Amino acid sequence: MMAGKVQGREAAFVETYDEAVKKTIEKTFLKHGISYLIKVDKVRDMKKGRFECRVKYAFYINRFQTDEAKAAITEEDLDENSVVYLL
Repeated sequence: MMAGKVQGREAAFVETYDEAVKKTIEKTFLKHGISYLIKVDKVRDMKKGRFECRVKYAFYINRFQTDEAKAAITEEDLDENSVVYLL
């Protein structure tokens, strides 16, 4: 019998379009021992008659570590315009 995946453990925490901010968040989570998953989506926008494609990085964390993740992120001086908090 295979072990079943426990549903509902991950929670969407933060998302960004900036790769430098993504790397900063990754380093912060690794330093503080916060487990995370990054989902990458390509977002296409219609601008001036042509499509622009941007990459969105969404961080999903263990829902039991939200307090630690909030504390770790507030230690970093991230631009509020480049990070969207989902929790």
